[in-house]
Amino acid sequence: MYNVIAKKCQTYDIQTLKDKIAQIFSETGFDNKLSTISSILLKPNLLGAYQPDRAITTHPNIAAAVIEILKDHGIKIALMDNPGGTVTQKKVYQQTRMADLVKTYAIEIKYSLHDGIYHFNKKTRYTINKSFIDSEAIINLCKMKTHMYTLFTGAIKNFYGVIPGLAKSNLHRLAPNPTKFAEFVVDIYELVKDRVVFNLMDCILGMDGDGPSAGEVKKFGLLIGGENAVAVDYFASRIMGFKPEKIPITRITAKRQGLNFSEFSLTGDIADSYLLENCNIQKSKRKNRILNMLSVPLKGVIMRFFWTIPYFNEEKCVRCNACVKFCPAKALTLEQNDATPQLDPQKCILCMCCIEICPEQAISLKKSFLGKMLIKEHDTT
Repeated sequence: MYNVIAKKCQTYDIQTLKDKIAQIFSETGFDNKLSTISSILLKPNLLGAYQPDRAITTHPNIAAAVIEILKDHGIKIALMDNPGGTVTQKKVYQQTRMADLVKTYAIEIKYSLHDGIYHFNKKTRYTINKSFIDSEAIINLCKMKTHMYTLFTGAIKNFYGVIPGLAKSNLHRLAPNPTKFAEFVVDIYELVKDRVVFNLMDCILGMDGDGPSAGEVKKFGLLIGGENAVAVDYFASRIMGFKPEKIPITRITAKRQGLNFSEFSLTGDIADSYLLENCNIQKSKRKNRILNMLSVPLKGVIMRFFWTIPYFNEEKCVRCNACVKFCPAKALTLEQNDATPQLDPQKCILCMCCIEICPEQAISLKKSFLGKMLIKEHDTT
């Protein structure tokens, strides 16, 4: 039986967080294991250079509270994540305020350039920072959000961040549809899962709608934790309103590990049937559905009538070139006289990387008339 604990929490006050997280550690029995661990690597979700109140990244006070608990046990602490796109780790650590933790708590923040990499060959070739593979133990500090490509991003998806830099975009290029991409994510998780000792999800502020970066900030008021990442994702996604068995990453990981959802239990401050109010998961479900449709063998024919492509808002775009640099299909260009990046629809693989990486939320999906009708027809499914 894998137990997941959910605690209600409305604030990022560090002392309140420390108390709540200590309760989660205690009720899962994880606190008894801390005396056997000498060093821990914290893995937050640092998708990009965003301020904490935008709910795109793990709040730094979550990390601070965990650090204080670990220091009480004399554990050596480091922190690392690889952002998406071409933005530097230094900028991301500064903007997300994770860099402040170095001054306050004297922890180590790790950088890819100094870290070194390993290569692993599974279904494809994966490049992973040595720090994650060589770590004694990892605590996963994930974030509760919807995701346009994978439906939901939580504990398991957070480990896509063990891949440095633009190596991420190459995997998007190799994935013809969201389900194939989910298999890649699970492959990567399997390379580090034996080092993951705990999964703590920041659900105080989360995101719905067009997550993981362009959605709506929502106050969910929860902390969710457990030792098994599949169980944490199962309950977190269900609390948002998803059917966990319909989320490819959750389903594939459970199948590979021989896990049965009936083996999971949820305790703490909420009932097993708890659902968040007014949580919009429909946008991510619509986009996921249409992306899977457009990946079938008849894609060329279907796209004549049911196409969907990235659209660039001229008023919001600041011509930062981030989407152009990160596009795995090299489908975007930005010349001197262009008001916004120019898209080659024949090259676009609809991986949503440009939308995910845009710091100004200047990119959305534009659909054909029949495409809109198709999505609307399936809105309630």
